[in-house]
Amino acid sequence: MKNRLSLLVVLLAGALQMFAQKDLTATLESATVYLNGASLTHNAAASLSSGSYEVVVNGLSPDIELGSLSVSANGVLISATEFSNDFITLKEESARIKRLSDSLKFYQQALKSAKDELEVHKQLLKMLTDGTLNNMQQKDGTVSVADINANMELYKSKAATLLHSINEDNQRIEKLQETTDRIDMQLKQDQAQDKRRSGVLKLSVSVPAAVKTNFKIQYFTVNAGWTPCYDIVITSMDKPVMMKSKAKVCQNTGLDWNNVALTLSNATPNITNEAPVLKAWYLNFYRYYANGNSSVRSNTITYETQNASAKTIVDGVQVRSVEDAAPAIQMDDFVDVDMQAVHVNYNIAVPYDIPGNGKEQLIDLKTYEISASYKYYCVPKMTEETYVIATLSDYEKYHLLPGSATVTFDNTFVGRTFVNPNATDKNMTLTLATDPRVFVKREKELEFCNTKHVGNTTTVTQTYLITVKNNQTQAVKLTLKEPYPLSGNNDIEVKINEIQPAATYNKPETGVLTWDVEMSAGETRTFRVSYSVKYPKGQNVRL
Repeated sequence: MKNRLSLLVVLLAGALQMFAQKDLTATLESATVYLNGASLTHNAAASLSSGSYEVVVNGLSPDIELGSLSVSANGVLISATEFSNDFITLKEESARIKRLSDSLKFYQQALKSAKDELEVHKQLLKMLTDGTLNNMQQKDGTVSVADINANMELYKSKAATLLHSINEDNQRIEKLQETTDRIDMQLKQDQAQDKRRSGVLKLSVSVPAAVKTNFKIQYFTVNAGWTPCYDIVITSMDKPVMMKSKAKVCQNTGLDWNNVALTLSNATPNITNEAPVLKAWYLNFYRYYANGNSSVRSNTITYETQNASAKTIVDGVQVRSVEDAAPAIQMDDFVDVDMQAVHVNYNIAVPYDIPGNGKEQLIDLKTYEISASYKYYCVPKMTEETYVIATLSDYEKYHLLPGSATVTFDNTFVGRTFVNPNATDKNMTLTLATDPRVFVKREKELEFCNTKHVGNTTTVTQTYLITVKNNQTQAVKLTLKEPYPLSGNNDIEVKINEIQPAATYNKPETGVLTWDVEMSAGETRTFRVSYSVKYPKGQNVRL
């Protein structure tokens, strides 16, 4: 009987051990952030006796790509995994939301106190008014003139003080109400972004022998990303360009990333892994219509010019500064650029906190000194603005990524531009700023413009004069571009009558004249272009 009881105890203990549950909370250790998406790595430490367990791991992102989920641990056998969302257990409030909640409660209480004080002052004023009227309306009619004057003086002195207090109360209430409303709106916005659910991972685990182990959980989520950007600093036009690379990082994974090892990558993970499939390509006729939203076909003269309207970006925020006598600490010392076969990784040695509210965090990366040459550039047909252009050479070795940039020139912010290292040109050009000191004016010379009708043809002659003046105290290099029309129809004939002075380049395939000139300080130059267009009489050509 005693042996049977012992065996039953052992069997019950084994059954209980078989169905034991172990709850763990995962800690986010590292994040590799891609341009779209991120790979997160969590760790959850556990001490397990021999037996079988259902291990429940909390603290994961609720939005993950299940196909990317990977779990490993030494000394245990993981036989099954199940991922789900916990909609019941509320997450611990983030520090920001807690501060907002505390502030809201403080101002709501202050607002209530101000309204109570206003009500007291209103009641006192009412009591004063009623008492004064009662004193001046005695039933026996014995109120003297002196009593009336005394009551009026008392009312005047007391009422003025109460009215002043009521006015101050109203102003205070208005300000407190505005502040309360702003905090409430911000709190609601942040709470909406702070998803009230978390990811839960259930594992079926067998443990051959007692072990202290660490569960490593990795997965991909689309709710994160980063954008490259730059600060471009130019001290003078005879020195290199200082290009400070930065990253705008944001995430709304449902987690606050605290003290996380961060890697930024320009890789593009392929979630679908589906190669494109070609389908049959059928051709058919279609009509042109003069009205509606359909295409309208017309015989017009077209030309191409280089886009001169590119503007220059601003997002430069210094993450940290050292204002004492110690040497400045640069992020360059903590960022390692790892060139892979097809992508670039920025490994950051400094741990980062990235809140899960979706707001961009600006992170400094590397600073590069890039050789550059400078010139002025103008396309007066498009705009008479003159642009300062920097041409960067040997930029490929810095592994730059496309991104917006701020431009600071001679300690002055001058605008925004775009860095495009993927261009096919040998050198990369940046539009930095406009400079009114290099003045350009383009005007039509009416005495050399005319329209003639001869037989069945019409000939239109156009002549333009471009005047350039360098109002600077130093010589400048200038690239000036002027388009001329090209024939898009056999019945349209274009003839160039005059180009003065001769253009440095003439590209007849695009119809663009280019002059590369160097102008001394105070110098004025003129450029003249004249062309004729002949076409059948009665037709319309837009010039």
